[in-house]
Amino acid sequence: MLARISPSVGKIYELRDLDSPIEVHLTEFGATVTNLFVPDRDGSLQDVLLGCPSAEEYANPHPCFNCVVGRYANRIKDARFELEGDVYPLKANLGTHQIHGGHRGFANRKWESKEVPSGVEFSLFSPDGEEGYPGDLAVQATYTLIEDKLRLEIKASTTRTTPISMTAHHYFNLSGEQGSTIRDHVLQIEADQYCPAAPDLTQLGLIEEVKDTPFDFRTPKPIGGPRGLDSKHPQIRLAGGFDHNFVLSQNDGRAVATLLDRDSGRRLEVRTNQPCMQLYTSNTLNTAGKDQVHYAKHQGICLETQQFPDSLNFESYPDSVLRPNEHFQAVTEYQFTTF
Repeated sequence: MLARISPSVGKIYELRDLDSPIEVHLTEFGATVTNLFVPDRDGSLQDVLLGCPSAEEYANPHPCFNCVVGRYANRIKDARFELEGDVYPLKANLGTHQIHGGHRGFANRKWESKEVPSGVEFSLFSPDGEEGYPGDLAVQATYTLIEDKLRLEIKASTTRTTPISMTAHHYFNLSGEQGSTIRDHVLQIEADQYCPAAPDLTQLGLIEEVKDTPFDFRTPKPIGGPRGLDSKHPQIRLAGGFDHNFVLSQNDGRAVATLLDRDSGRRLEVRTNQPCMQLYTSNTLNTAGKDQVHYAKHQGICLETQQFPDSLNFESYPDSVLRPNEHFQAVTEYQFTTF
C-alpha cells in the first residue's frame, strides 16, 4: 500500500491486492474512493468511477462523488423529524429539506485514517447537535480489497438515540470511458417494490410494486430505452431518470444488483446487509470531471445501499434509529468480474 499527503484532502492511499489487477485510490476527505481501476475482458485497466479532476478537488463542492454520506443518507422532508416525543429541526441544505446529512455532512469532512490488513479504516466523530442530530456519534468506515471484491463496512455507536443511514455514493461507469453514457449498461435489481417520490424527490411514504413499470429490473434490461430512461412513466419524467429507493428482496449475502457493460465485458455485483438501495442515474450531472471531460446527465450510475429514506417521518417505513449500547453495521461488497 502506498500513501502520500495532500494539504487539502489528507492522506491519499493506493490499494492493491497481489492476487488481483484491481487498483483502488482513496482519500481522507469524505472517506472517498477517488479512482477504481478494473480490467476489461482483455485485461485493460480503466477507471470505472466518475470523479473530480484531481484528488485535491474533493475538498471543494462536488456532487458527492464516491464519498461516504451521513449521518442520514438521502432527503429528509422539511429538514425535521420526531423521535421519542421530541421534534428535531435539522440544517436544511436542499431548499427547505436536508440531503445526505446537511452542509457539514460526512462527505464534507476530513476523516482520520489508518492502514488495516488489506485496506484502510477511516474514522469520524460527529458531536451531539451537529446539523441538528442528537447524540455523539463515532463512525468507522473500512474499505478492504481482497482479490476481485471491494468491501465497505460502516460501523457506528451513539450516546443518544439517533436516526442513522449511511451509504457510499459511487458514480459507476463500467465502460471505463470518461464522458460516455450508462444508457446501454444492463442492470438487474432484486426488488419487487420501490418508493415513488414527490415532485421535489422527497418521500411520499408509499411502497409500490415494480411490476408493469420501468422500475422492474428483476430480469436484466438496459438502463436506457422505452423501458428505462426514455419511459413516459410520470415518476421517470419528474426525476429525469431514476432517483428512487428500491426495497430489496434479499440482504443475506446474495447479489442484490448486477450491472453489465457489454462492450468492455465488465460485470459488477453488489451485495449488502441493508434493506434498501437508491438507484440514481445522474439526472442533473453538469460538472467538470476526470480527463478534462465535462460530465452531463446519465453518464454515471449510483447504487446506494441504505436504510429506508426519511423513515422517521413516515409510519409506513421501518424506523432506522441507533440507540446507546447498540451498534450500527452496514456492509456492502462490490465484486468485479468479466464475461
